[in-house]
Amino acid sequence: MPDVVFDIIGTCIGYDVMIDAITNRIGDKLLKYQCNPELFFNAWGTACERDFSYLSQIGHYQTTKKILRATFFRTLYQAGIEDPKEFANEEDLEYLSNEWLKLKCRPELPELWSKLRENGLTIWCLTDGDRERVKGYFKNSNLEMPEENIISCDSLGVGKPTPEVYTYMLSKLPNNGKDAWFGAAHMWDCCAAKKAGFKTAWTNVYEKYPCEDIFGAPDIIADGLIDLGDKIIAATV
Repeated sequence: MPDVVFDIIGTCIGYDVMIDAITNRIGDKLLKYQCNPELFFNAWGTACERDFSYLSQIGHYQTTKKILRATFFRTLYQAGIEDPKEFANEEDLEYLSNEWLKLKCRPELPELWSKLRENGLTIWCLTDGDRERVKGYFKNSNLEMPEENIISCDSLGVGKPTPEVYTYMLSKLPNNGKDAWFGAAHMWDCCAAKKAGFKTAWTNVYEKYPCEDIFGAPDIIADGLIDLGDKIIAATV
């Protein structure tokens, strides 16, 4: 049976913990600048993903945790806050950084993985996060994931969506990943995986709109995680 490789943060792991943390710590102050906590987190997280990718491309790889910390005050400034270090302090950043370690799986994930495994598919994780942090997310959610099936870009020194990451992942799979699936909530991730040779399945749990006119069409477009699993199983079994 084929293997299914999942992106983790954003796809399997939701961001509710961080949005709640921002709300509790600096939410009221953000609203005075017409910036709600979810919008701030999306700006912060998206900028972190961009810088992670760009630094990887130029051969200056940095971990996502380090980049997230480094870009906090910059994001506040770009939200219209002229003096970010008066608005927030290092204690605020430390609190939010610690909350980042407490993220949890999306509620549908245990059922999705159970369905896939019951139908004979093997699940793998390919993540820009470090392995220990990702293991912690699964522990936070009481979800089992074999450590040997968690592949972190930290071990490669190069991040997604660099093509080498996906070809390396394929090489780890039986038969070099022939007929393997890649599941993600990021269309850029699906686009890169498809170019490498994966069949791709995108779910709308994070981006909502697939924007196929710029990314191309994945093999599957799913409404949520359970629909993602059902469609992979239907296309495989």
